[in-house]
Amino acid sequence: MRVLILYESRRGFTLTVAQAIRDQIRARGHQATTAPIRSVDAGTVAAADALIVGSWVAGKIVAGVGPAEGALEGIAGLPHLDGRPAAVFCTCAVAPFGTLDALASRLAARGAHVSVGEVFRKTRRKERRLTNVPAFVDEALREFDGSHERA
Repeated sequence: MRVLILYESRRGFTLTVAQAIRDQIRARGHQATTAPIRSVDAGTVAAADALIVGSWVAGKIVAGVGPAEGALEGIAGLPHLDGRPAAVFCTCAVAPFGTLDALASRLAARGAHVSVGEVFRKTRRKERRLTNVPAFVDEALREFDGSHERA
């Protein structure tokens, strides 16, 4: 399986999570590539069997909280995804509120089938930041494999 991990990062944590996801997918014997969502080309998207899309959470604690505008612009620029399986993630310091739902609904509008989402919180203890990456990857790959079996 070829998985494309698209991300919108501001200070680097979302990129770090995207790379950790990529590494975990590769460790499980699949192909995985990361790319900034605003500059990915249609051919790269077309070559992927599944997508994972991540964004940092924009907003002010409770006001205007959601995916970064660049992530939404990037999703809007994607080609139609023809039912391709997808997962979403976000990075935040406090609370993501509806960020995962917003990412999932925008991807669904582009034709993706989104079934998995995960929040990665920036903590002061670096060793805790990426602890849920393996479980997220396991769940995403199970869903992606199941999507191929149903297709």
